[in-house]
Amino acid sequence: MGFSSQKQTTQDLLFLLPVTLFFLLYKLGSGSLASWDEALYASVAKEIVRGGDWFHLRLDDQLWFDKPPLGIWMTAFFYKLFGVNEFSARFFSALCGAGTVIMTYFLGRQLLNRWTGFIGALVLLSSSHFILFARFGMLDAPLTFFMTLALYFFWLGQGKNRYLIFSGIAIGLAVMTKSFAAFLVFPVIWGYACFSGRLDVLGRSSYWIGVMIAVAIALPWNLYELIAHHDLFMNSAVTQHVFARTFRALDGHEGNWYFYIRVLVNKYHPWVLPAVVTAPFFLFKTLRDRGNKEILFLTVWMFAIFGSVTLIRTKLSWYLLPAYPALSLSVAYALSRLFREKYALFVRLMFIVIMALHVPYSHIFDYDYSRLIKGIAPAVRAGAPETKALALYNYHESPAVSFYAGRGSVYLDSPEALNARIKEGGLQFLIRDVDLESLGGAAFLAKRGLEVKASFETIRFVTSKS
Repeated sequence: MGFSSQKQTTQDLLFLLPVTLFFLLYKLGSGSLASWDEALYASVAKEIVRGGDWFHLRLDDQLWFDKPPLGIWMTAFFYKLFGVNEFSARFFSALCGAGTVIMTYFLGRQLLNRWTGFIGALVLLSSSHFILFARFGMLDAPLTFFMTLALYFFWLGQGKNRYLIFSGIAIGLAVMTKSFAAFLVFPVIWGYACFSGRLDVLGRSSYWIGVMIAVAIALPWNLYELIAHHDLFMNSAVTQHVFARTFRALDGHEGNWYFYIRVLVNKYHPWVLPAVVTAPFFLFKTLRDRGNKEILFLTVWMFAIFGSVTLIRTKLSWYLLPAYPALSLSVAYALSRLFREKYALFVRLMFIVIMALHVPYSHIFDYDYSRLIKGIAPAVRAGAPETKALALYNYHESPAVSFYAGRGSVYLDSPEALNARIKEGGLQFLIRDVDLESLGGAAFLAKRGLEVKASFETIRFVTSKS
């Protein structure tokens, strides 16, 4: 890289880094966590800090194997630095989101050209679906980052073997972040190697050293938990979250073959129209000329992930996130020809305008998912024993209760279930005004010896008078 190119890269990063960090970190700790799945992961990390056991993940004092520990460990680490709060719960995801934006820039520069990479990074950052989950305390932005890193190093590894080892390290970290979801990287690598005639890369010793390092990173924790808690680990981590999720729709998350097309149309704003043109164009260009390996790599990346998640029976919109870096570069490929580098100042200004419009449109700075639980939590902590599960009437927000109130919870979803539990005595539960009124309001409480212990907006903390 010459001096001029280094200077241009520095200028690009001096723009990209500040705006990326601003839009991903500003007011990151505002509002409240969503029960599913922000507060869920945040609560597991909170148990690590509270109990000091970093090896066995727990939720409400019960062993928890839904996900591997890397993302949970990082959240617990940030709790130690910044305290147990919303900012810490979302910080690792935001950092990985920022890392994905920067990696998209370097990918574009390596595969296409520096200007296309710059625009691709801006397209990714300004796409509504990506910025939502980059600021969301879940594991999909970290998974996307490690997968993007693995594919970037794989591309470089075609020329220098040592990068294939780095690719393996990134794959191992992806597996430790979201288990078998990280295996989505292999259809991209193998598909590209096959269609480009570069199967020789998969036979190199450095590639297999990388694979072995990935196994060495991912295997110890999983193997220990498998041996120590065989049935529980198999049922939760493998049967439930791999086979069941793949072959049937869990928790009502079902969809047809064009589910993820609708995701793009509804969520990849403001770049939907360019994306639905550029992605098929890349496919057409690849089918016509496989000699353009850079376009082939991005095409296989997009369509291998899109096809893989389409085959999975459980449909969730965020499964598509790992395809976005490649999709954003396909959009940038067209935009970079429409707006040449001589319009760099105009492109930067238009990006700022687009992001300014994002704030009122997508409300990215004011997520407040569990406001009622957070508001009533101080009264619950003061009035409910920590060892006693709090009942929730017709209100499925147990992870938020775990995080904000520090209590386990049980669901009561019918008047019959509630009345049966009242007869047992000592009941403490949360109920919303609309549900309380449907039961009979104050008369219902008085007749059953219950009283409202505390209120916050439209939710009530109800206990037995005794």
